[in-house]
Amino acid sequence: MKNVKMMYLRPGNLFKQFIVEGNEPVVLKNGRVAMKHTGDGTNTLMGCLAEATDDDRTNHSQKDHVVTHTIVQSGKPKAKRTDKLVLGERVFYIVDIDDAGALGLSTIYYAEERRDVK
Repeated sequence: MKNVKMMYLRPGNLFKQFIVEGNEPVVLKNGRVAMKHTGDGTNTLMGCLAEATDDDRTNHSQKDHVVTHTIVQSGKPKAKRTDKLVLGERVFYIVDIDDAGALGLSTIYYAEERRDVK
């Protein structure tokens, strides 16, 4: 008998390619500093997108940013906190990162989906 791993996957739960856009400080005309997200589409990560659970929302949300989704990636983190992930027309801000086990085997990104940003 063959050793087979079975996994239940719904359409849309497969790994997707996210574009990572880092941020850099920009000084505005009034002297205030703002963060501008930049990226040319070459920095990407493959991850599986899922809705956040209630535990994820309570444990990883910040004062102004509520976690709405989790993104799981195999390997070491390729993005950092406050980076922007783009998936087609959808935009996600990374609120928190969990390098599961600190071994570089998998990374969990806790993200907030933003519909007001393109």
